[in-house]
Amino acid sequence: MANTHPTVPSRTVTRTRHVEHTVGGRTRVVPEQYQAPKAPRDWDQIILNGVTTVAVGGGIGCVAWSTTSIGSLLSQAAPDLVAYGGAGVFDTLWISCTALGWLARYEPAKARAAHAAGWLCLGIAITALIVEGYTAGHLAAGIVGAFISIGVKLLWSLVIARHARTLDPLTQQWVEQELDEASGQLALATVNRRLARERAQVAAYYQALQVPQDDHEPNPDKPRGQRTPADATVRSAVRAALEVDPEATPDVIVERLARVGINTDPDTVRALSGQTDSRSATLHDLDARRGTDNITDTVRHLVRQGVTDEETLLALVRYVHADAKDDTVKRIARRVG
Repeated sequence: MANTHPTVPSRTVTRTRHVEHTVGGRTRVVPEQYQAPKAPRDWDQIILNGVTTVAVGGGIGCVAWSTTSIGSLLSQAAPDLVAYGGAGVFDTLWISCTALGWLARYEPAKARAAHAAGWLCLGIAITALIVEGYTAGHLAAGIVGAFISIGVKLLWSLVIARHARTLDPLTQQWVEQELDEASGQLALATVNRRLARERAQVAAYYQALQVPQDDHEPNPDKPRGQRTPADATVRSAVRAALEVDPEATPDVIVERLARVGINTDPDTVRALSGQTDSRSATLHDLDARRGTDNITDTVRHLVRQGVTDEETLLALVRYVHADAKDDTVKRIARRVG
């Protein structure tokens, strides 16, 4: 059967592809040029691109016209530089609103607000053009100039409507939920970045107090009564807070530091401040030793009960002997340990 379809002249274009080529048993991938059919022109897209180009050019001409026209009106009350600079804002405003409407094309509420603002700004620009024509004695030119802005605005509206795609209600809701989720993640990232910056500033403030620090890390595996010294930031923060309010209780200090992102516990505060509580005193039978033991007896008693952490030991000794010195307690602990 004869082919009844008309023969379409084929056009080809040179393209490059990578193929395997073997020489002497060794295979390499090398580029190869070949002729492929050339796709037919997409006249719909070509026309749309052309119209878009016309809209862009019209927008530029519109801004130039309104700036010149309205600038001459404003120059009667302001220097030329200021007058023409302000005149350039009139059409720039509605063009910017049109661009925002395009960006919000998948968010109908925001798009409607942008379009409404665009038409309002266009109305203001048109009014200014007509007023300029009336005051300058060429009202007809002012009206015709106003229609330039109207025409460009309408053209832009049609172009955006052509480029945009209307979503069905279910897809629209899906898109909005995706955008909401992404916006929430972005907001959380912004908050976390701010918290990290402010916590760093708080830590730097406490470090500036030049409180002696150590490099030990907390060890949660140690039993109660043998806490590892707190890290440098906590030590500095606790001591700075005590300097501000020496009468504050450990619980109050813990609460205040938590507000600025520094986490600690009352026992750590007591150890760093030289305080202790009745529970710790009862645990180590310290209440009965007040007024009877000397410092050496108290240190020996606590070391035998397994208290080896220097800060905890000092805090407990000071519970019995308020004037106990740090060096004295350490020296006795090394001797009786």
